[in-house]
Amino acid sequence: MKFRLAALVLTTLFALVPSRLSAEEAKSLISNGDFQKTGADTSWPADWEQDKEAPITWEKEEDTAFLKLVATQPEMTVQQTRTIDLPESTKGVDLGIRFRVEGFKFGTNAAGGPVFSKDMHFNYQFLDAEGNRVPKSGGGFVLDSHAKEWTDVNRRAMVPEGAKKLKIIVILNKLTAGTLEVARITATEAPEAEINAIKEAKAAAVQKAVEDEAAIPGILALPTKTEPLKVEGNRLVTPEGRQVLLQGVNVPSLEWSEKGERILLSIKVAIDDWKANVVRLPVHDDFWFGRGKGAKAKPNDAEAYRKIVDDAVKLAAARGAYIILDLHRYHAAPESAVDFWKDAASRYKDNPAVLFDIYNEPTNISWEIWRNGGDVTVKGKGGAPDTTFKSPGMQGLVDAIRSTGAKNIIIAGGINYAYDLTGVLNGFALDDKGGNGLMYATHFYNWHKDWENRFLKVAEKYPVLVGEFGADVKKMPFIPAKNQEDPATWVPDALAMVQKYNLNWTAFSLHPKATPVLISDWDYTPTSFWGVHVKDALSGKKFELGRLR
Repeated sequence: MKFRLAALVLTTLFALVPSRLSAEEAKSLISNGDFQKTGADTSWPADWEQDKEAPITWEKEEDTAFLKLVATQPEMTVQQTRTIDLPESTKGVDLGIRFRVEGFKFGTNAAGGPVFSKDMHFNYQFLDAEGNRVPKSGGGFVLDSHAKEWTDVNRRAMVPEGAKKLKIIVILNKLTAGTLEVARITATEAPEAEINAIKEAKAAAVQKAVEDEAAIPGILALPTKTEPLKVEGNRLVTPEGRQVLLQGVNVPSLEWSEKGERILLSIKVAIDDWKANVVRLPVHDDFWFGRGKGAKAKPNDAEAYRKIVDDAVKLAAARGAYIILDLHRYHAAPESAVDFWKDAASRYKDNPAVLFDIYNEPTNISWEIWRNGGDVTVKGKGGAPDTTFKSPGMQGLVDAIRSTGAKNIIIAGGINYAYDLTGVLNGFALDDKGGNGLMYATHFYNWHKDWENRFLKVAEKYPVLVGEFGADVKKMPFIPAKNQEDPATWVPDALAMVQKYNLNWTAFSLHPKATPVLISDWDYTPTSFWGVHVKDALSGKKFELGRLR
């Protein structure tokens, strides 16, 4: 249960740093950025270009003037732009927007499902003197669809070499429906000293990344340091009986990209810098078998994909850490999951560094189907008929793995997107035939309640992995905003709870675009609301539990 943020950052010199000065305290480079002044056409604000064919109006509400952008029909694009000259001395700009949203609905795909990239953005581009875009520059951010009241967002951007102009683009990108009202847009010169400090930090981060990348081949050649694990009661132990508590992060992207996105570098950072002893690695069977993924999938290089996973395992093993191989699918396990696990289990059979998370997030199924399998009906979308397939159930996946001779620990997520483990104590526990044991996985976020009954009672009898958890200041668009607790109160209690009850855990996610984000950029800068706290926990900080949810 996570949401991959689309196209948040396009430039390598974009800092997710709020402006030090508010729009009221600094002079904006954008004239009439609050839309108060009337232009020659009294129906439109001064200094702003107008596309009279676009569904954009200038309106006032008491003392507030604003532009109103409306998606009047599905799949249409509505945008307001503004281009300004940059003073010669400008090294960085602090951008700001005040907005609110009504009636928002994501755009959809051909089957009627939501497409999260079809949303609302505040984008910017840097242009040269001739008005051409400076290569590899610009960026932007998604506007929160839950912002019913006036909301301010500020970001800082570095001005690249050769940039003479700044173009602002506020866009409704192929929504199904929605209204965006914009009451203010600002762009102020950022203090030079702060810009220089950011550039120095960026240069240091780039140098570290170069050194880390250069070190990886040597690490891959090192012998395995990881100790084998087995299940003993509700604990994981080494052959000598020493308890091991798995604590780490998710490193995603192989579930959506055949090449992944900085997989090995992220694993090295997670283990060496963040002190994780485990990395959960989501993968997809379509890429594993070279089928490609998606409605218009093209075959991919299966061996190249598998080598990335192989190297991830070697990297973790050389550091004495573990990889949780996660088949990242939803709903009920299809027969193709059996094929995947027979193949993957044979490949990593008895590798002490590999645990098998057999099915990411089962949902919309009964406990009977979850365990034992059976016929599963999928509702047709967009007028398509319902379809039925036969699921082997989680026990079928366990049996498939053990049939290869692999004894690796197996992890099974519960129902309701892996949150609910209640059935495990009510007759639906899995049988392990000849392996090193089973553990169960829960995924919970800042809207889930009833921790005690959903998974803590299971943890009294079986080892439990919190395979995914986290909270983001950007609200999830598919969950009511009122149900999402503020990370400031939720995060400390969530970390305190997993510590108090000795749960194994892998926080989501060490990727700047797969929310809830632990990092704000590819310099691996921890986010203040989530990443900083996880990094502290991995370094040994103990959190005090206020209350269970």
